[in-house]
Amino acid sequence: MHRVFSRNILIVILLMVFVGASNITYAQSKKKTKKQLQSQQKSITRKINYTKQLLKETKHKKNSSLNELSLLRNQVKERKQLINSYGNEIALIDNQIKNNTQDIQKLESDLKSLKEEYSELIYQSYKSRDNFDQWMFLFASKDFYQAMRRMRYLREYTEYRREKAQAIEKTKQQLEEEIKELEAQKEERLGLLITKEVEAQELEKDRAKKQVSIAKLQREEKALRKQLRKQQKEWDSLSKKIQKIIEDEFRKKSPSGKRIPLSPAEVALGNEFASNIGKLPWPTSRARIVSKFGKHQHPDMPGIIVNNKGLDFRCEKGSITKAVFAGKVTKIFVMPRYYKVIMVRHGDYFTIYSNIKDVFVKEGDMVKLNQKLGSVWTDPNTDETILHFELRKEKVPQNPQKWILRR
Repeated sequence: MHRVFSRNILIVILLMVFVGASNITYAQSKKKTKKQLQSQQKSITRKINYTKQLLKETKHKKNSSLNELSLLRNQVKERKQLINSYGNEIALIDNQIKNNTQDIQKLESDLKSLKEEYSELIYQSYKSRDNFDQWMFLFASKDFYQAMRRMRYLREYTEYRREKAQAIEKTKQQLEEEIKELEAQKEERLGLLITKEVEAQELEKDRAKKQVSIAKLQREEKALRKQLRKQQKEWDSLSKKIQKIIEDEFRKKSPSGKRIPLSPAEVALGNEFASNIGKLPWPTSRARIVSKFGKHQHPDMPGIIVNNKGLDFRCEKGSITKAVFAGKVTKIFVMPRYYKVIMVRHGDYFTIYSNIKDVFVKEGDMVKLNQKLGSVWTDPNTDETILHFELRKEKVPQNPQKWILRR
């Protein structure tokens, strides 16, 4: 009898430990996944709202631009991502409900078995009360201390069964409450998905706006190509100017005529800058990239080739540009297309901030990370506020998108 009781207790304990541990692990994993999805949704929504704000700034302008087309393309893409994210969360909730339902069914089965065992124990105790079975079990003890242990064992075993039955009942109730909560979340998410599906109508409007913009640009393709050729010449002029300034920086020689090597501090700064690839902050707090680095065909305008030595950031009016790393202001100059340009040196690396209206620093200044350099100029003809940003290792242009943080 003692062995039977011990075996049953061990089984119940193992069952409760396994169920409890699995529920905790499952709850932690699902929470992490849901949190990731919700964070993604918030991030995409912020981008969509910011793009809306930027598009509103130029909505009264009759002519479309490649920058506006880029914003519309991003808007369409992000609306799709947002709707897909909500769909993924609903699928996740459905799976959670299914798993919890199965857990409840198993716990109900375990609970039923324990109740039957408990009832049988009570029944057998009642049947055997006149046969003195329990007394015989006690009198069969080898000594007084063993009899006391057996008496305490009988009492604790009965109480243990009752407590475990109550614990499983409580767990079942908790799971039922969790299912109700998940179903409520599912309804909420379904409602949000319906809202986003209604917003999908806005997505179709954005698509239509995008097509209208493409059509306008195609009709004006001749003028657009002329504009792009002009822009390319301005890019090239800026690039030559930057290269000359950098050459002058490294052409400095000692009285003996030899090139002066970088100082240990400059070498250390350059190495520190290089170690931060992929970690640099954006040169402005909020912006959308509307023109990427390098030579490439425009995604929505076949035959239109763009060759950019940096990145173009579209930001709201009044935006401020900041230093992406500590360094020294090497040069501040003016270009016809790029208004004012600020160059900051970081050892053998340079960052260039173009289209600046008001400059807050002067040549020779040592600037800190995130220090304000100037305000970004807004073109009165287009109402677009574009920050042109470049990054170079000596004279060689680098892709800034590989250096800045992903957003």
